[in-house]
Amino acid sequence: MNIKNKKAFSLIEILISVTVLTVVLLGIISGYIGCLKINEMSKSTTIATEDARRIIEQMNSYAVTSINDILNENWTTWAANNGLNTLDSEVITVTYIDKDGTGDPLDDDPLEIQITVSWIDGQRARSLIVGTLITVR
Repeated sequence: MNIKNKKAFSLIEILISVTVLTVVLLGIISGYIGCLKINEMSKSTTIATEDARRIIEQMNSYAVTSINDILNENWTTWAANNGLNTLDSEVITVTYIDKDGTGDPLDDDPLEIQITVSWIDGQRARSLIVGTLITVR
């Protein structure tokens, strides 16, 4: 029986193919894990955007009568009481921008408002800033 007539893979060929397969699988798994992280970050950003939008909608409902209603509301407490703090360590801050520099944002029409939503995403601090203008109708 002649060994050269046998058609089979040698040990070297098998080791090379297993190495190539391992490298390809590691690349695919790494890409999949990266996609999962991006997906989670996108989900958190969408939730933060929705939280800011809900505060703006509530402010718009107050602006029908008076801007004082907006300034007198504690928006951090309002957000917590209305289920907006769902992200890890989420903090919502509302800032009123004094455009004319008088120190009183009440005399500005429209009132410029900046909403900052901050949270921890994995091990990284993230924040989203949304601005809007509100006037009495």
